[in-house]
Amino acid sequence: MRFKALKNREIFTIFCLFCLCIFSINLAISYHKYQIFMDKGEQELTATVISSYEKLGDDGKKRQILKLKTDEFLFYTLGAKTDEFKAGDSIFLSVINLDVSFKDYLASSFYMPSFSREKLPRKATLNINQKLQSLIYAQHENSKISQLYSALFLGTSIDAELRDDVSHLGIAHLIAISGYHLGFISAVIFFVFRPLLKFLYARFLPFRNYNFDLAIVVFIVLSFYFFIIGFIPSFLRAFLMSILGFYCTLKGVKILNFKTLFIVALVSMSLFPQLLFSVGFYFSLMGVFYIFLYFKHLKDKFSPFIHLILLNLYVCFAMEICVLYFFPLISLQQLSVLAINYIFSVFYPLSAALHIASYGGIFDGLLNNVFNFRLSSTKIFVPAIIFIFYNIASLLAIKFRSIFYILPLLGLLCFFVASYKIYA
Repeated sequence: MRFKALKNREIFTIFCLFCLCIFSINLAISYHKYQIFMDKGEQELTATVISSYEKLGDDGKKRQILKLKTDEFLFYTLGAKTDEFKAGDSIFLSVINLDVSFKDYLASSFYMPSFSREKLPRKATLNINQKLQSLIYAQHENSKISQLYSALFLGTSIDAELRDDVSHLGIAHLIAISGYHLGFISAVIFFVFRPLLKFLYARFLPFRNYNFDLAIVVFIVLSFYFFIIGFIPSFLRAFLMSILGFYCTLKGVKILNFKTLFIVALVSMSLFPQLLFSVGFYFSLMGVFYIFLYFKHLKDKFSPFIHLILLNLYVCFAMEICVLYFFPLISLQQLSVLAINYIFSVFYPLSAALHIASYGGIFDGLLNNVFNFRLSSTKIFVPAIIFIFYNIASLLAIKFRSIFYILPLLGLLCFFVASYKIYA
């Protein structure tokens, strides 16, 4: 038994070193691309507009911000009031790559001044993603609602106004395509095809495991969906975890453990070093981490119905410090997400079905009312040192149950502090 444990530890160490090598190679490739990019200096680019929005500067003046995507990276630049660019437009522009660090280049979060911006004619042939976006937008009169559904189903960006509404409701994790969306697609395929395959395999292929073959079909469909929506860190994490979970199931290995999550994080960052700086990827990992943490300490304590309530509460409040570090806005309105999480499990598949049937606009009035309702908000800034200690404490909570209980209490405390700042 001891020999087996040592052997497993040795294999795990070799695996980690292998991932480190892959990470180093990919990082070196990215740095080489960065050097080529910086050596060009002033350059001309063709880019796609991801989003265009106004932002109030420190001097009180409004500025037009353009978030643009090239084949190599994403970046921000200032637009002019006369620019009439919207999401999906292709533009030709000249940029000056001043003071762009390698970290910012890798994270695709840097600014470049630009000039001579020119809108290019739309391509006659749209890709699958653009065609699906057009189908969604055609079913809504309100641009904000169109953006919401496009983000829900295709992972597209949202503008500043909708982002502000989403922040006040605390539903960013529902908008971002992740494990829930992956699970829904998988469940639909299993629900639709499993009865038919069970009958056919029993009649013609009794020697085959239809569940295994159906799982392969699911992964093929998910891969195609990944291709359509593009690189989304939270979905990548969920996709890799599902593959690893499938493999572990075949081998009879326990799936729901922290080592599985660590392996997925390690593999993801090895293949895509930019994930080191992805907030969405971090939130995705931490969300799953707190789910695992909850079940580690409370799995056998309650009935499934009680778990359904407590898990929602625990993850919501345990994540609060993590969220506030990056997005300091807090409002009591965000507590509505505790109910919205349950509603979403019905709303998402229903709205998907309605869009397929060309009745996607049914909930537009209701959604407008939800977004128009607004409670007062404030900001709580979490210092970096507290953020670091909180993450360390989260890891220690795996071993120490007392810390496990403290984590959500700290998140709840943030709402008490916010209430005092707003209403005192």
